[in-house]
Amino acid sequence: MIIPRKQMQKIVEEVGNTIQKDVNIMDETGNIIASTDENRIGILHIGAVELLKNHQDELIIEQDERGVRKGINLPLCIENKVIGVVGITGAVEDVRMLGVVIKKMTEILILDWCKSSQRQAVEAMKRGFLIDLLFGGDDKKIELAGEMLQIDVNTPGIISVMQIDVEEENEEKRQPIFEEITSRIKKGIEINRQQLSVSMGVRVVSIHNAENQDQAARLICQIKKETELRYPCKIYCGIGGTGEGKEGLKKSYREADMACGMAKIEKADRVKIYRETDLSMLMIHISQKKREAFVNEIFKNCDAYHRKEIMQCLKCYINNNGSISKISEELYIHKNTLQYRLAKIKTLTGYDPRILKEAVPLAIALYLDELTE
Repeated sequence: MIIPRKQMQKIVEEVGNTIQKDVNIMDETGNIIASTDENRIGILHIGAVELLKNHQDELIIEQDERGVRKGINLPLCIENKVIGVVGITGAVEDVRMLGVVIKKMTEILILDWCKSSQRQAVEAMKRGFLIDLLFGGDDKKIELAGEMLQIDVNTPGIISVMQIDVEEENEEKRQPIFEEITSRIKKGIEINRQQLSVSMGVRVVSIHNAENQDQAARLICQIKKETELRYPCKIYCGIGGTGEGKEGLKKSYREADMACGMAKIEKADRVKIYRETDLSMLMIHISQKKREAFVNEIFKNCDAYHRKEIMQCLKCYINNNGSISKISEELYIHKNTLQYRLAKIKTLTGYDPRILKEAVPLAIALYLDELTE
């Protein structure tokens, strides 16, 4: 095991300041790699060499000699393997009791660093694998990373995309909150035996080992609900179709990405499943220029106020399947007033929402207008 020198220097400085003693850390060859006395870094520590050579549990130096200062030296052991030596300088009666504590503390800190480094390495591998898989990497590289991560890309999978909007004005607080949220989401997805979950910018992209989109959606909804209750955030999610192999998963990602964008536009349903029959999924492919042209033609005789009023009424009309009582209740207006508004829509646009054939262009205009926003 390679002892991280930069991290060890931080450890000896913190420990040395706490106990007011000089502390040295030596590697497996006996070289000083970290010390409260920076002039000693890089020097061979004779005592450490002797301890390592003779496999001793401790080495006490009673007095300064041969460039070695009096004190105690103890082996650093990780997983029953000696990886170095820690030495505390001072009178033996003063440092002996401290020695065991410092040894254990240093071992814990080294082990924590190693585990953290391993987690970072695995996270980097996951991210690289997913980027190569979804955006066109080398097939052999994808296959090798997949084997190391125990992911079979030829097994049917479903991609989900979750966008996190942290509602925190303080810039310094926002990033730590975002990192907590993404960590919680990834853990929640992977603990449920899903294949992979990776941060990409403000999004978390996951491969689900789910039987269908609805199964993946249930898990996403649960994680989303729990996360939004715990943190000041809004989460928008898109779920793609089932894909198999590199090309199938790339298609699932494109669908999930599109659905996530629609979830943010529509707002009402912030977990959106990609469906081939979903009108909004079809309309998103229409250019911005053509969307605006269609909407402006439908509402060419309306000013901004009437256009907003019609849009509100149409949305409520569609969401309530044309039920006059439900629409009136939701808009807080009398049924007769609603009938007047519906007639007014016919007058201003030339289309009557109460007639199915004429309601279709109005519904399309409403969807396109929401997409344009």
